[in-house]
Amino acid sequence: MSDAELTILSLVAEGPRYGFEIQKMVEDRGLREWLIIGFSSVYYILNRLERQKLIRSHQQTIGGQARKVYEISDAGRGVLQTRVADLLRQPRALGTGFELGLANLGVLKPQQVFKVLKAHRQDLQQRLEAVEKAWHRHQLEENLVADNIQALYTHSIAVMRAELDWITVFLETWRARYPNADETVEMPNVPVPGEATQRSRPTVNNDPAKVLQRLKRPNLPKGE
Repeated sequence: MSDAELTILSLVAEGPRYGFEIQKMVEDRGLREWLIIGFSSVYYILNRLERQKLIRSHQQTIGGQARKVYEISDAGRGVLQTRVADLLRQPRALGTGFELGLANLGVLKPQQVFKVLKAHRQDLQQRLEAVEKAWHRHQLEENLVADNIQALYTHSIAVMRAELDWITVFLETWRARYPNADETVEMPNVPVPGEATQRSRPTVNNDPAKVLQRLKRPNLPKGE
C-alpha cells in the first residue's frame, strides 16, 4: 500500500466521507506538500480501495445533491491497523538522506564538511525551537492532549535533541582533528543534471512544526 493510499484510507476511517470532502481535507491539512496526491488522484485511489474491498460506497443526498459516500470496511480497518503497526515497528531506514551524506564525507574538504554540518546544526536548532514552542502551546491550550499529537511532538523533539547533541560533539571532534576546519571556504556550485526538472515539481515542506500541525486530525464541524 502506497503512502497516498494509506492516507486516503485513514481519512475515510475517521468517518463516512464523500469525494469532495476528502479533497478538501487533503487541501486543508496540506497533505499535498508531503505526498503526491493530485485532484484526480483522490478519486482514482478511492476507486482502487473500493475494488480492493477496503472501503465501500453508497449514494446519499447531501445538500440536495446525490453524492457517493465512502466508508471503511472491516477488511480495510484491519489492513489500516496492520499497516500503521508496521510503520511504528520498523526502525528508520539507514543509508539514505543524511546518512548517505555522512558515508561520503570524503568527497568534501574538511572545511566544507565543517561548514555544512555547522549550518545543519543551526537549522536543526531553529526547527527544534519551533516544534518545542508549538508543543508548549498545545499543552497550554488543551486540557488533555490527544495521544497521537503527544506522540508526534515528543518523538520529534527527542529525535532532534539527540541529533543536535550528536552533531555538536562531532563538530568538536572534527575541529580537533582538523584545526583549520573552521576557516572560510567556498562551496562548490555545480548544476546537477535534471535539477531544473526536479525544481518544477511540488516541493515538500520540511518544517517539522508545520508538518506536525498538518498531520493532526481535526474534527470536522458538525453537519459536514
